[in-house]
Amino acid sequence: MKVEYKYWEKGTGFEEIQAKIYNENNPENQTPITAKDIIERFEREKIDPKTVRYAFAGEDNKPLAYIQARNYPEIKETHLGYPWALSECPEEVQHKLFDEMLSYLQTKDSDLAIRVNVPLSNENIVNFVATKDQLVKIGKSYRRELDVHKLKQQTSSQKGYNIRKASKEDVDILVELIKTDGRYSGQFTGDEDIIKYFSDRVLPDDHCYLAFKDDKLVMASAPLITKLPGDTEERLILRFHSFLPDHEPALEPLLIDIAKECVSTGLDTKPLAFFEGFNESKVFKNIIKNFEPVNSEVLGFTYGLKT
Repeated sequence: MKVEYKYWEKGTGFEEIQAKIYNENNPENQTPITAKDIIERFEREKIDPKTVRYAFAGEDNKPLAYIQARNYPEIKETHLGYPWALSECPEEVQHKLFDEMLSYLQTKDSDLAIRVNVPLSNENIVNFVATKDQLVKIGKSYRRELDVHKLKQQTSSQKGYNIRKASKEDVDILVELIKTDGRYSGQFTGDEDIIKYFSDRVLPDDHCYLAFKDDKLVMASAPLITKLPGDTEERLILRFHSFLPDHEPALEPLLIDIAKECVSTGLDTKPLAFFEGFNESKVFKNIIKNFEPVNSEVLGFTYGLKT
C-alpha cells in the first residue's frame, strides 16, 4: 500500500478527517468531537504544525490515521498521543507515525518533558505502547472514591481558609481563577466562553463552592452526577477543580463542605470520585489518603523517556 504522510495545514480540512477518525475510535463519547472544536483548539494553542501528522493511502488520498502531540506548559509537559486509525490502516503506519513524532519531539529545544498517558480501559493503546522500548513506566493515575457521609463528618486541620457557596456575582473571580490555574485553558476559547460555562451551567446548578484565603479566591470546585466516557453508569465527580499555586491545602476544607452539600441536596447516592493524576502534588495525595477512600482504582499509567 502506498502511504503518504502530511503535517497539519490551516485551511486544508484536515480537522474533518481528524474528527472522523477520533470519533470512530471513541463511540462511547456522549458528545462527539467536531472539526470546529479542533480548529478552535488549534487556534488557541497556536500549535506547531509538525506536532499533528496524518497518513493517507492510495492515489485518492484516503485517510488512514493521525497522531498529535500537545504542549501543557503549566505542568511543563508535552503529551504524545496514540495514533488513532481507521480499520483499514496497516499497523506499521501507526508505528511510523508514533516513532517519527517521538523523534521530532526529542529534537526540539524545549524544557517540556515528553509523556505518554496510557488508559487501562483501552487494550489497543496498552499493547501498542508496550512495544516501545524507548519508553518506561514512571507513574500511575487513580480514581479514588470518597464516602460523602463519612467525609461530611470530618474536621479540617487546615486553618485560615473560608469556604462558601458561589453565586452569580462570583463569575468574574471564577474566570480569573480558571485563567490563573491554566490547566483548563485548552477547553475554552476565551473569557466569554468561561463566563458562559459558569453562568449557564455551573452556577444555575447551585453546587459550586469557593475557598478564600485573606479574602482572595484560591480554590473552587463543584460536584456533578454524570456518566463519563467509557462508563456504564453515572458517577459523582468534581466537574472542575481549580486552584492557585501553593494553596493545595484548601482542598481539605473545600471537600468537606462539598460533601455536606452533596448529602443535603440528594447528591449522596454515589461516592465522590476524585481523579488523581501522576502529577498531583503530595499535599493532594495525602489529603485524599487521609480521607480513607472506600475504593481506589488504577486508571492508567504514565510513560516517559528512558534515561
